[in-house]
Amino acid sequence: MSKLVQRIVALVVMLAVVMSATAYGASTFVVDYQELKSDAPVVMTVNGEEIHADEYASYMMSQIINYQQMYAMYGLSEKNMASTFGDAAKESAKQQVALIHIVKQKMDELGLSLSYSQKKNIVTANKQNAEQLGGEDAYLQRLASIGFDMDHYNNYQYVSACAQVLKDYYFGENGVSVPSDDELQKYFDDNYITAKHILILTKNPSTGETTRTDEEAKKEAQAVLDRLNNGEDFDALLTEKNEDAGEAQYAKGYTFTEGQMVDEFYNAAKALQEGEVSGLVKSQYGYHIIKRCELNQDEFENMRDAIIAAVASEKGTAGSIDEMMQQWIDEADIQTTDAYDEITYDNTKDYLPADVQTVLNSDTSDDDGNAQTEDAQSEDQSATDSQSSTDEAQTADTEAAQ
Repeated sequence: MSKLVQRIVALVVMLAVVMSATAYGASTFVVDYQELKSDAPVVMTVNGEEIHADEYASYMMSQIINYQQMYAMYGLSEKNMASTFGDAAKESAKQQVALIHIVKQKMDELGLSLSYSQKKNIVTANKQNAEQLGGEDAYLQRLASIGFDMDHYNNYQYVSACAQVLKDYYFGENGVSVPSDDELQKYFDDNYITAKHILILTKNPSTGETTRTDEEAKKEAQAVLDRLNNGEDFDALLTEKNEDAGEAQYAKGYTFTEGQMVDEFYNAAKALQEGEVSGLVKSQYGYHIIKRCELNQDEFENMRDAIIAAVASEKGTAGSIDEMMQQWIDEADIQTTDAYDEITYDNTKDYLPADVQTVLNSDTSDDDGNAQTEDAQSEDQSATDSQSSTDEAQTADTEAAQ
């Protein structure tokens, strides 16, 4: 899994829904990172920094809950779940813990820290969450139900905010890893194309159902091409004959680079001069008649993130904070101990912080905490589904363009 910032953000989304991030009292104004002391065995080290079993178990528990949420819809029993994703949850927790400590280490290395307002914002937002739960006891129950005590989650929330600081430092406006505007503009000019096309389909792009034979489509497309060759206006014929419904959203045509369109379309468009019209171009969708247009500079900002990543790739450097964090993990010295091997899906609760175990063993934790966790997971899943819907819509637009 490469999108490491999303690992942090996804867990923050889930946990922020279920509890406050800090003790909420009139005297508490900001959250600072705390070096927590623990008598629990050391289970791993990250660049020499020791990670104790109680901290690791908190992240392991959160991963277990995530996997339970995903697999419950398939009707898997608890035994099935343990055998199916026990090892995966363990590895995910290890990477999560490693990333948390690497982010903090990078902040210290660069001399960066959260501002007072950033620290205060954590308190303010999470105090409101705690109050919505009905008080500190409900907060602690909710927190414990996903494996965290107050101190460990404070650190997690703090480092999550640090991840955004690092993203801004490296890839924000004037970020140290962002290529110059001149470099980005040159890459855009050299590698992107704007083109319109008239598409005569052989199949429905959504269902794959055949709409006409190849011979019929070719005959129809040739008739359109003949009209163009006889002097008719390309845009007028596009409006009349084009069967690419998605193209209507792009008045100046599609702007794209290699890999974003089917190869036949991209290669044919690239071979044209601006203003030139192709012959018939066959692809899996049918027959295209393509007109290469002047490069649409309005699309530069929309493509900026992709261009940054591409230029960085050419230089052999990270093009995003996700790639950079993956490099940090790959380069980190991460060692595990025998005690790490002893923690499993079945016994994770035994290693949780003492405060968490106390709450989980109370009379109210099962009735209240677990039910609240299910509500939080439901809200988190809704957010995930919403993002998936957005991704699917964007994919549909790209397929229509093709």
